[in-house]
Amino acid sequence: IIGTIKVFRDITAERAIDKAKTEFVSLASHQLRTPLSTVNWYAEMLLAGDVGELNEQQRKYLDEVYRSNQRMVELVNALLDVSSLELGTFIMEPEPTDICLLARSVIAEQQPEIIARNIVFSLTCDKDVSLMQADPKLLRMVMQNILSNAIKYTPESGKIKFSIALKDAKNLILKISDTGFGIPKNQQDQIFTKLFRADNVRDKDTDGTGLGLYIVKSIVENSGGKIWFVSSESKGTTFYVTLPLDGIKI
Repeated sequence: IIGTIKVFRDITAERAIDKAKTEFVSLASHQLRTPLSTVNWYAEMLLAGDVGELNEQQRKYLDEVYRSNQRMVELVNALLDVSSLELGTFIMEPEPTDICLLARSVIAEQQPEIIARNIVFSLTCDKDVSLMQADPKLLRMVMQNILSNAIKYTPESGKIKFSIALKDAKNLILKISDTGFGIPKNQQDQIFTKLFRADNVRDKDTDGTGLGLYIVKSIVENSGGKIWFVSSESKGTTFYVTLPLDGIKI
């Protein structure tokens, strides 16, 4: 070897553009939130009959307006979460948290969908798991996203197992496994990227944003934990999340 060549490139401009785009998305999302909340409120009032009874056709159309608006609210909230993560303004507020109680609360929210799809669901919580320092709001988001995906992409009469246990002396592990459609092997390396949705589920569910797992990964890693999965299109998917027992590092 006679010598080496080193090439340096100033990426300051690219970073500034990327930050400006993120700030624009955040501002636009904030501006959208108020009118969407107003539409939501008035739709709820009309559906509740506060200004008179609706006929069947009116209720049908208004219900579609309400559900479409709900999807828009979910998208705006997801965009705001992504912007906060990328701008470094996502606030973590750790407190003593009963993670098993939190998991049961998340499952209760999803229970109507679990029943509707006739899914066999089980939760196992290790008796040695006690209170830990964590942000319950963020942990709820992690569980909600992974669990709702498992329910959404598991065919009727499928199975979902959720377990919480001690991985070792320093870490807790959450495991959510399903017998769903799985993730194509050639797309598994993209599953935590923004706006990505696997080819085999796009036709089965058109409402997804492709932002949930990106947000989950950011929250878990910013909490000092790790997330990974094992998936097969014939056997389903299992997600693993580890979190430090000594709490989030601020």
